Amino acid sequence: MSTLSQLRQGASQVLENLEEGWSNLWSRAKNAVTRFTPGKQQREQTGDAAEWPAASPSWSVLSAEVKDSGDDIIVRLEVPGMEADDFDIQVVDDYLVVRGEKQWQRDDKKGRYHITECAYGRFERAIPLPKGVDESHAKARYRRGVLTVTLPVSEYYRSRQIAIEK
Repeated sequence: MSTLSQLRQGASQVLENLEEGWSNLWSRAKNAVTRFTPGKQQREQTGDAAEWPAASPSWSVLSAEVKDSGDDIIVRLEVPGMEADDFDIQVVDDYLVVRGEKQWQRDDKKGRYHITECAYGRFERAIPLPKGVDESHAKARYRRGVLTVTLPVSEYYRSRQIAIEK
């Protein structure tokens, strides 16, 4: 095999590996990629203060974990920089829908930002639930940037031990 053929084959393998890696990453993270749209605060700002939120990204990752403990579905969503009152949480069909608005805060007027990777504004994330839940008994808490929602599994979906008569 010639050197040129070896180089072509090696480059082809590198591209295939890169494509496979990006495909795998996208399939695992595509639901976590969330769009942020300008909220009330950003629309009301004027002057230099309005320039910075506009430069922030309009997409960000809100990573989630969904755990089925048998009796409960526990959803953890990483949403740093918010307050507990900033969320609207609902169960719609077989999805946990979390809406909110991440506010931009500026403590000083001096200086200039060179990197703006934090997204601000309104967002909505729909997380598929593996089983039907009883949303009327759901509980939520927000601590240290993590929203945890505990949803009891509906009686219909709970597994039951069936005793055998003797």
